[in-house]
Amino acid sequence: LPSSGNFCLNGVVFPNREVQPSYWEVKRIYQHIEFEPMSLDRGLIRLHNRYNFISLNDFELHWQLTANGKVVNSGKVSQLDIPAEQSGLVTLGYQLPKMQSGKQYHLNLQLKQPTANGLLPANHLYAHDQFELFNPNSHTAITGRTSDGLTVDNSNDTLAISGTQFTVNFNRTTGLLSGIKHNGKQLLLQPLTPNLWRAPTDNDFGNYMTDWGKVWQEANQHRVLQSMNITHQQADVITLETTHRFNDELGEPAGFWNSRYQIFSGGDIKVSNQFNKAANRPMLPRIGMNTQLLKSLDTVQWFGRGPFENYNDRNTAAEVGRYQNTVADHYVPYVRPQENGYKTDVRWFTLTDNSGQQGLLIQAEDTLGFSVHHNTIADFTPPVKIAITGEDSDELRNNSERVNQHINDIKPRDLVSVNIDLGQMGVGGDDSWGKQTLRNYSLTDNEYHYVFWLRLYQPNQQPLNRLLGD
Repeated sequence: LPSSGNFCLNGVVFPNREVQPSYWEVKRIYQHIEFEPMSLDRGLIRLHNRYNFISLNDFELHWQLTANGKVVNSGKVSQLDIPAEQSGLVTLGYQLPKMQSGKQYHLNLQLKQPTANGLLPANHLYAHDQFELFNPNSHTAITGRTSDGLTVDNSNDTLAISGTQFTVNFNRTTGLLSGIKHNGKQLLLQPLTPNLWRAPTDNDFGNYMTDWGKVWQEANQHRVLQSMNITHQQADVITLETTHRFNDELGEPAGFWNSRYQIFSGGDIKVSNQFNKAANRPMLPRIGMNTQLLKSLDTVQWFGRGPFENYNDRNTAAEVGRYQNTVADHYVPYVRPQENGYKTDVRWFTLTDNSGQQGLLIQAEDTLGFSVHHNTIADFTPPVKIAITGEDSDELRNNSERVNQHINDIKPRDLVSVNIDLGQMGVGGDDSWGKQTLRNYSLTDNEYHYVFWLRLYQPNQQPLNRLLGD
């Protein structure tokens, strides 16, 4: 046999010795220091030293206070006289900033050693944690911007709603938001489409998700538009509602998707989604929407967990912060291509061009999950079995459809594929031969609802800090 798929190539370190995102989760869970908040208002923390023989005398505790991911105060404590296997109180000595409406505040803690220790360099991070500081007005309602009036063109196969320097198109056959034209440039390459599927992970194959979840993989192939209507129209805001039914391959209903789009004359689109699962259908891999944007919208900023890939059952190490990189940086080159690069607990993210002069802000009313790639979900999905064993025939081993099975099969496309999700189920991993994701991290409910905003972004006209209330 040439191999057994990637069975021996799925640890926390890649074969080239680069670390996988799960490496940081293992490091965080195994750290020897536990931080217990005693009074965050007064900066009082209890440190539990789980080292068997090492005291904390040679360590420093660094702290930061952040507002919407930006550092507003910082400091360090050097006197940490806490013996091995003992606990001690530490006063950080900060004063809480005046809590502003619409902002989220966090305390970040990092335990470092100022001098080198064997192979570990000076200021190596030994332990860290993060705590959210209570702000009674952290969640404020997002208000749609208004400008000159909106117009509606309902004469063609496309329903077009236009404002100053932008047009939003809906396909009358599919009911999908099919285009956003801004300053003469079409941003969308593919419609904004409901998405209930993800590229299977190794653990997904282990629990046969491609069998029990097949109805969700094929949901969009059997999606039927049931209704599409403008339900409210004013000069500065228009509301359009659509209802779709997902069928199985026999034509029986699997679920229903309702979207309400509110288009504001200032260039904002509020998208409210509700999904209802039909009776006796399996849990869902994902609840979200997918679209494709111009490849030039390549710069990514976000306020949420990061900077590395994280999932709802593997995000303890990924702290809430404000991060920036490129779309290509979100790709994780697993030896077998699969779902990758996800971010959770996201408040907002932006995709802009290199000049920063045009782009899109996606803002959550609560939180969302997102991923961005220069590839589609199908690129990360092998259509047939790839793990070959002695029980498999020569015919299966030589199947020409065995594609998308190696890193070099993944070729970046001239697009940015964007997933805007309520969330997806965790990656699991209690074992790799049948155990499903734990229920707490699965999508088992029969009804889901979530809201996000698409906001046309031009820094010279509507700076990002103004849109976000910074």
